[in-house]
Amino acid sequence: MWADPAYRGLKDWLQKALDWRLSIPQHWWSGGTWMRADAEPPTRPSGFQVLARRWVVERTIGWLTTNRRLAKDYERFVETGEMLLYHAMSRILLRRLTRKQER
Repeated sequence: MWADPAYRGLKDWLQKALDWRLSIPQHWWSGGTWMRADAEPPTRPSGFQVLARRWVVERTIGWLTTNRRLAKDYERFVETGEMLLYHAMSRILLRRLTRKQER
């Protein structure tokens, strides 16, 4: 499972309690360092840097919220919301599978 760095605290708990492995992408800017006053600062890349698996969750939520009933959580029962999620993802995957291939 992939997660944002905000979920670092859950990593150990998920491993112990549920035996899930949480993968958190490391950013080049994370983890500030202390150094002596006369030391050279570490070199950091400039410009845009691609991070592995960074926007998977946000992209998927964006796809799902194009379905009107999933844009807001007005469902009375959790089971209804879960059914709507399965239906929406099935629609997305089915549309991909039946898309005409360009040759």
